[in-house]
Amino acid sequence: MTNIKAQQSGIFGLVKDTDTKEVMIDAAIYIDSLQIGTTTNENGYYELQLNAGKYKIRYSYLGYHNYETVVVVEKSRKRVNVEMKMESQLLENVIVTSKKKDANVRELAMSVQKLEMVKIRKIPALMGEVDVIKAIQLLPGVHAASEGSSGFSVRGGSPDQNLIILDDAPVYNASHFLGFLSVFNNDAVKDATLFKGDIPANYDSRLSSVLDIKTIDEIPDRFSMTGGIGILTSRIMLNMPFNKQRTSVMLAGRITYGGLIAKAMLRNLTETSLYFYDLNGKITHVFNKNNRIYLSVYNGYDMVWMENLFGLGYGNTNVTTRWNHIFGDKLTSNLSLFYTKYKYNIDINANPYDFSVNAGITDFSLKYDLTWLINSKMTAKFGLSSTYHQYLIGELDDRTGVAATYAEINTNEKLNRKALESALYFTNEHKITPLFSLRYGLRLTMFNNIGAETLYLFDEDHKWVDSAVYKRGEIFHTEAHLEPRIAAIYQIGATSSIKASYSRTVQYAQLATNSTGGLPFDVWFPTSPNIKPQKCDQFAAGYFRNFRGNDIETSVELFYKNLTDVIDFTDNAFFYGNALIDGEARIGKGRAYGVELLVKKNYGKFTGWISYTYSRSFRTVKGISHDEEYRSPYDRPHNISIVLNYAFSDRFDVSANWVYNTGQPVTLPYGKYTVDGVTYSIYNGYRNQSRYPDYHRLDLSANLKCKPRKRWQGEWSFSVYNAYARHNTWAIIFSSGENNDIKTESMYLFSVVPSVTYNFKF
Repeated sequence: MTNIKAQQSGIFGLVKDTDTKEVMIDAAIYIDSLQIGTTTNENGYYELQLNAGKYKIRYSYLGYHNYETVVVVEKSRKRVNVEMKMESQLLENVIVTSKKKDANVRELAMSVQKLEMVKIRKIPALMGEVDVIKAIQLLPGVHAASEGSSGFSVRGGSPDQNLIILDDAPVYNASHFLGFLSVFNNDAVKDATLFKGDIPANYDSRLSSVLDIKTIDEIPDRFSMTGGIGILTSRIMLNMPFNKQRTSVMLAGRITYGGLIAKAMLRNLTETSLYFYDLNGKITHVFNKNNRIYLSVYNGYDMVWMENLFGLGYGNTNVTTRWNHIFGDKLTSNLSLFYTKYKYNIDINANPYDFSVNAGITDFSLKYDLTWLINSKMTAKFGLSSTYHQYLIGELDDRTGVAATYAEINTNEKLNRKALESALYFTNEHKITPLFSLRYGLRLTMFNNIGAETLYLFDEDHKWVDSAVYKRGEIFHTEAHLEPRIAAIYQIGATSSIKASYSRTVQYAQLATNSTGGLPFDVWFPTSPNIKPQKCDQFAAGYFRNFRGNDIETSVELFYKNLTDVIDFTDNAFFYGNALIDGEARIGKGRAYGVELLVKKNYGKFTGWISYTYSRSFRTVKGISHDEEYRSPYDRPHNISIVLNYAFSDRFDVSANWVYNTGQPVTLPYGKYTVDGVTYSIYNGYRNQSRYPDYHRLDLSANLKCKPRKRWQGEWSFSVYNAYARHNTWAIIFSSGENNDIKTESMYLFSVVPSVTYNFKF
């Protein structure tokens, strides 16, 4: 028996990868003799309170050899830093969490999934491009906004209700290549975490989800190079240590030659030119064991041109500086400063239109987060944040004046809005008994509209009736809201548990869009005296059960979302350069509900998961669909994802995924009329009463590792997207039929798309 002394003591330290020196998030630390343990936080730091004595401690992490050591704990707290070595076996491609094998049962988090790039690279991908967001779209409760799109819907929500952050900085448009790829270079990404519900209080609020993506940030032992050459893009990433391994520099780039592919790939859009690039950079510097600083930079840009239709350029720039400081055994902090800018320019040249418009959003932010290990049963997080927003609603150059007929007021001057969004938060994870734990928290948010601005006022019929002019720096409208969160877990034996959560989120940024396919035909605009912030109350409960020694995970989650002050837009709304954009919005309520089923096998030669989601999403907005409840554009009741992988050996494996979704809701005309030889469609005023045909697709891939040559490692990846050539509807085109009726034609983008990629590592 362990010799226990009366005085309380304990251990703390960091857990790192032996080769890369990267800290390991959510590594498990466990003492079998006491049946207690903990996990490392986002900085790789852990703390475990123990009575003085002698203990055998086991460190474990999925895909790594277990590390065991005997530690003598005395009166003072003892630092135990550990480095773990990756197993030589083939890494499974479908693991959705890096935590210990029974984490889904024992830990409090629900409606949360974590992906590591190293473990999803073998999932079949469009044109061989491994993509974080495409992998997320295979998870329960998530589906693509449209065919091939980087936009995604979570539990019936719209894409703008997802907060996507890269190293703390928000990404307002995460799409490349007409939305078919995301802006995230898989070589530079370390991991990604998706919160579908019970969103932690430290994140800025969105109604549906938060996708937190982090890039590589640790100092390697030696220079390394990773990259790939594919049919669409080529990429490279360099990671270099300096200053006696106290400093590292990571540089990554990706460029496309997709313009050569576009004519063959995009049906009905043959006169198309596409181009994009990505650049990532990150500097990590360690001052001492308690202080390190990170500087992360991202820049990406797209250029698209379609003959006699439009030309556009759009891109993101993100800069993040983060200082990580360890005050002591129990208190750590992260101070972040970040800048983000999203901007696009679109030029429309399609009769009768001839105009161009600039739009976008720029943020300057400060965020300070602290983690306090109160004791072995309570861990608290608290902090504050403040963001200064600059919304460029539009800068319109209307060369024919036709666009002006769609808005009462438009101008060739910049239409800017400014706002300050601030927050305070506190959350505490409390282990009340060995079987029952709670996490409770509160977020206080405040939003201020700031001049200079001309505010246009509207009557009950949304007609412009007056305006008010506010001076530069003048605060003319304030919103403040409390956002409570609570979650609970009760463990039933060693292999199952019940979890439940409630959260309220408030969203102050609105997106006006005419597209779901990733094209930047959208305008971000803020809450104002005319537009209330959107709110969501989400309730979720789930049952989690593991089988065969935790090799097989199963879960069922139910959710219900009640939305208030939800935004939709009037028919034929015009956004570009429209000073009266607030008058195009309509405000109402919504609801979404559903159930998510998941079966996942994580270990062995045969791995994968099967998920089924039943989800409904509705809106009721005055002035839309005759004031009756209607389907939201993302109401797709049935969603099935099957992802399978079989490893024949350490060098060769094959993968397949099959996806099925109920067709997307759509509003179809019931008649037509002709004026001056021009035919117009007639609608009955009800929205989304019809659907596209159901969507389904099979993807296949095979990966063959070359024999290693000294430090050089190569791999060939072969994939087939849409293997049985399903013509999934992307859009419907209306034309005149023979008997004066309306003829519909489905437009699809992809047939079979084969690809090959050579990946290398040095």
